[in-house]
Amino acid sequence: MKRLADQTLALAGMFQAAVLVDQLALTGTCDRRAFDGSYDSLFTFDAASTQDVFGQVCCLQNGFTALNDYLGGATRGSSRNIAYYVLSMLKLGLIVMSDSILSAKLFDELRDIESRSGEFELSRSSIVAQLDGLYQDRISELNPRILVRGEQNHLLNDANAARIQTLLLAGIRSAVLWRQLGGSKWKLLLARKKYVATARAFLNRC
Repeated sequence: MKRLADQTLALAGMFQAAVLVDQLALTGTCDRRAFDGSYDSLFTFDAASTQDVFGQVCCLQNGFTALNDYLGGATRGSSRNIAYYVLSMLKLGLIVMSDSILSAKLFDELRDIESRSGEFELSRSSIVAQLDGLYQDRISELNPRILVRGEQNHLLNDANAARIQTLLLAGIRSAVLWRQLGGSKWKLLLARKKYVATARAFLNRC
Protein backbone atom coordinates (compact mmCIF):
# COMPACT_ATOMS: atom_id res chain seq x y z
CA MET A 1 0.00 0.00 0.00
CA LYS A 2 2.85 2.41 0.73
CA ARG A 3 4.25 1.90 -2.76
CA LEU A 4 0.83 2.69 -4.26
CA ALA A 5 0.48 5.79 -2.08
CA ASP A 6 3.96 6.99 -3.08
CA GLN A 7 3.22 6.43 -6.76
CA THR A 8 -0.04 8.36 -6.39
CA LEU A 9 1.82 11.29 -4.84
CA ALA A 10 4.25 11.36 -7.76
CA LEU A 11 1.40 11.12 -10.27
CA ALA A 12 -0.37 13.96 -8.50
CA GLY A 13 2.82 15.99 -8.82
CA MET A 14 2.65 15.54 -12.59
CA PHE A 15 -1.04 16.32 -12.81
CA GLN A 16 -0.66 19.38 -10.63
CA ALA A 17 2.14 20.76 -12.78
CA ALA A 18 -0.04 20.18 -15.86
CA VAL A 19 -3.04 21.92 -14.28
CA LEU A 20 -0.96 24.94 -13.30
CA VAL A 21 0.65 25.17 -16.75
CA ASP A 22 -2.85 25.19 -18.23
CA GLN A 23 -3.99 27.89 -15.81
CA LEU A 24 -1.01 30.12 -16.56
CA ALA A 25 -1.31 29.63 -20.32
CA LEU A 26 -5.02 30.42 -20.38
CA THR A 27 -5.36 33.06 -17.66
CA GLY A 28 -1.87 34.27 -16.73
CA THR A 29 -2.38 33.27 -13.09
CA CYS A 30 -2.38 30.08 -11.04
CA ASP A 31 -2.80 28.78 -7.51
CA ARG A 32 0.20 30.27 -5.65
CA ARG A 33 0.36 27.64 -2.94
CA ALA A 34 0.27 24.86 -5.51
CA PHE A 35 2.96 26.58 -7.58
CA ASP A 36 5.19 26.84 -4.51
CA GLY A 37 4.80 23.10 -3.86
CA SER A 38 5.84 22.23 -7.42
CA TYR A 39 8.70 24.73 -7.30
CA ASP A 40 9.99 23.40 -3.97
CA SER A 41 9.97 19.82 -5.26
CA LEU A 42 12.78 20.73 -7.66
CA PHE A 43 15.09 21.49 -4.75
CA THR A 44 14.25 18.55 -2.49
CA PHE A 45 17.26 16.32 -3.12
CA ASP A 46 17.50 14.11 -0.05
CA ALA A 47 13.90 13.61 1.02
CA ALA A 48 13.25 10.98 3.67
CA SER A 49 9.95 10.03 1.98
CA THR A 50 8.00 10.69 -1.20
CA GLN A 51 5.65 12.98 0.70
CA ASP A 52 8.61 15.08 1.82
CA VAL A 53 9.40 15.82 -1.83
CA PHE A 54 6.17 17.82 -2.06
CA GLY A 55 5.78 19.03 1.51
CA GLN A 56 2.27 19.01 2.92
CA VAL A 57 -0.09 16.57 1.19
CA CYS A 58 -2.72 19.28 0.76
CA CYS A 59 -0.28 21.26 -1.41
CA LEU A 60 -1.09 18.62 -4.06
CA GLN A 61 -4.85 19.11 -3.86
CA ASN A 62 -5.03 20.35 -7.47
CA GLY A 63 -3.06 17.32 -8.58
CA PHE A 64 -5.22 14.81 -6.73
CA THR A 65 -8.36 16.40 -8.16
CA ALA A 66 -7.05 16.32 -11.73
CA LEU A 67 -5.81 12.73 -11.32
CA ASN A 68 -9.23 11.73 -10.00
CA ASP A 69 -11.01 13.49 -12.88
CA TYR A 70 -8.79 12.18 -15.67
CA LEU A 71 -8.20 8.61 -14.53
CA GLY A 72 -11.70 8.40 -13.09
CA GLY A 73 -13.31 9.31 -16.41
CA ALA A 74 -14.69 12.76 -15.57
CA THR A 75 -14.48 15.35 -18.33
CA ARG A 76 -13.67 19.02 -17.95
CA GLY A 77 -12.99 21.82 -20.40
CA SER A 78 -9.20 21.67 -20.21
CA SER A 79 -8.84 17.91 -19.70
CA ARG A 80 -7.38 17.40 -23.18
CA ASN A 81 -4.59 19.91 -22.53
CA ILE A 82 -3.83 18.39 -19.13
CA ALA A 83 -3.72 14.86 -20.53
CA TYR A 84 -1.35 16.02 -23.27
CA TYR A 85 0.99 17.69 -20.77
CA VAL A 86 1.02 14.66 -18.44
CA LEU A 87 1.70 12.18 -21.25
CA SER A 88 4.50 14.41 -22.57
CA MET A 89 6.02 14.64 -19.09
CA LEU A 90 5.94 10.84 -18.80
CA LYS A 91 7.77 10.45 -22.11
CA LEU A 92 10.37 13.08 -21.26
CA GLY A 93 10.83 11.61 -17.79
CA LEU A 94 11.70 8.26 -19.38
CA ILE A 95 14.23 9.97 -21.65
CA VAL A 96 15.87 11.71 -18.68
CA MET A 97 16.03 8.44 -16.72
CA SER A 98 17.61 6.56 -19.62
CA ASP A 99 20.27 9.22 -20.23
CA SER A 100 22.66 9.19 -17.29
CA ILE A 101 24.65 12.16 -18.60
CA LEU A 102 21.55 14.32 -19.00
CA SER A 103 20.12 13.34 -15.61
CA ALA A 104 23.47 14.09 -13.93
CA LYS A 105 23.64 17.51 -15.58
CA LEU A 106 20.11 18.35 -14.51
CA PHE A 107 20.85 17.31 -10.94
CA ASP A 108 24.10 19.26 -10.79
CA GLU A 109 22.58 22.40 -12.29
CA LEU A 110 19.63 22.31 -9.90
CA ARG A 111 22.13 22.02 -7.05
CA ASP A 112 24.04 24.99 -8.47
CA ILE A 113 20.88 27.09 -8.73
CA GLU A 114 19.99 26.24 -5.13
CA SER A 115 23.50 27.13 -3.98
CA ARG A 116 23.53 30.47 -5.82
CA SER A 117 20.08 31.34 -4.52
CA GLY A 118 21.32 31.04 -0.95
CA GLU A 119 24.71 32.61 -1.52
CA PHE A 120 23.40 35.67 -3.36
CA GLU A 121 19.95 35.81 -1.73
CA LEU A 122 18.25 35.70 -5.10
CA SER A 123 14.58 36.56 -5.42
CA ARG A 124 12.04 33.90 -6.35
CA SER A 125 11.61 35.49 -9.80
CA SER A 126 15.38 35.34 -10.40
CA ILE A 127 15.46 31.64 -9.48
CA VAL A 128 12.47 30.92 -11.72
CA ALA A 129 14.31 32.67 -14.57
CA GLN A 130 17.29 30.36 -14.00
CA LEU A 131 15.01 27.31 -13.98
CA ASP A 132 13.53 28.58 -17.24
CA GLY A 133 17.05 28.70 -18.69
CA LEU A 134 17.76 25.17 -17.45
CA TYR A 135 14.61 23.88 -19.13
CA GLN A 136 15.48 25.59 -22.40
CA ASP A 137 19.06 24.30 -22.33
CA ARG A 138 18.38 20.69 -21.33
CA ILE A 139 14.76 19.81 -22.07
CA SER A 140 13.19 22.03 -24.72
CA GLU A 141 14.88 20.34 -27.70
CA LEU A 142 14.07 16.80 -26.61
CA ASN A 143 11.39 14.83 -28.41
CA PRO A 144 8.49 15.17 -27.74
CA ARG A 145 8.74 18.91 -27.43
CA ILE A 146 5.90 20.17 -25.25
CA LEU A 147 3.78 22.73 -27.06
CA VAL A 148 1.89 24.82 -24.52
CA ARG A 149 -1.58 25.89 -25.64
CA GLY A 150 -3.07 29.12 -24.43
CA GLU A 151 -3.55 32.84 -24.94
CA GLN A 152 -0.68 34.46 -26.83
CA ASN A 153 -0.46 37.47 -24.51
CA HIS A 154 0.15 35.11 -21.58
CA LEU A 155 2.52 32.81 -23.47
CA LEU A 156 4.62 35.75 -24.70
CA ASN A 157 4.95 37.30 -21.25
CA ASP A 158 8.51 36.49 -20.15
CA ALA A 159 7.75 36.07 -16.44
CA ASN A 160 4.73 33.90 -17.16
CA ALA A 161 6.66 31.79 -19.69
CA ALA A 162 9.41 31.24 -17.10
CA ARG A 163 6.85 30.00 -14.56
CA ILE A 164 5.40 27.63 -17.17
CA GLN A 165 8.85 26.19 -17.95
CA THR A 166 9.51 25.81 -14.23
CA LEU A 167 6.31 23.82 -13.83
CA LEU A 168 7.13 21.62 -16.81
CA LEU A 169 10.50 20.89 -15.22
CA ALA A 170 8.78 20.02 -11.93
CA GLY A 171 6.34 17.76 -13.77
CA ILE A 172 9.17 15.89 -15.45
CA ARG A 173 10.90 15.55 -12.07
CA SER A 174 7.68 13.95 -10.76
CA ALA A 175 7.56 11.67 -13.81
CA VAL A 176 11.10 10.46 -13.06
CA LEU A 177 10.15 9.92 -9.43
CA TRP A 178 7.05 7.95 -10.43
CA ARG A 179 9.11 5.59 -12.58
CA GLN A 180 11.71 5.23 -9.82
CA LEU A 181 8.87 4.13 -7.55
CA GLY A 182 7.85 1.39 -9.98
CA GLY A 183 5.42 3.29 -12.20
CA SER A 184 5.03 2.20 -15.82
CA LYS A 185 2.61 2.54 -18.74
CA TRP A 186 1.02 -0.81 -17.89
CA LYS A 187 0.82 0.09 -14.22
CA LEU A 188 -1.03 3.27 -15.15
CA LEU A 189 -3.57 1.28 -17.17
CA LEU A 190 -4.03 -1.67 -14.82
CA ALA A 191 -4.00 0.22 -11.51
CA ARG A 192 -5.92 3.34 -12.52
CA LYS A 193 -8.85 2.56 -10.19
CA LYS A 194 -6.43 2.10 -7.30
CA TYR A 195 -4.73 5.39 -8.12
CA VAL A 196 -8.12 7.14 -8.18
CA ALA A 197 -9.16 5.61 -4.85
CA THR A 198 -5.84 6.61 -3.27
CA ALA A 199 -6.09 10.15 -4.65
CA ARG A 200 -9.58 10.47 -3.17
CA ALA A 201 -8.27 9.25 0.17
CA PHE A 202 -5.60 11.95 0.09
CA LEU A 203 -8.20 14.57 -0.84
CA ASN A 204 -10.31 13.55 2.14
CA ARG A 205 -7.39 14.51 4.38
CA CYS A 206 -7.36 18.08 3.05
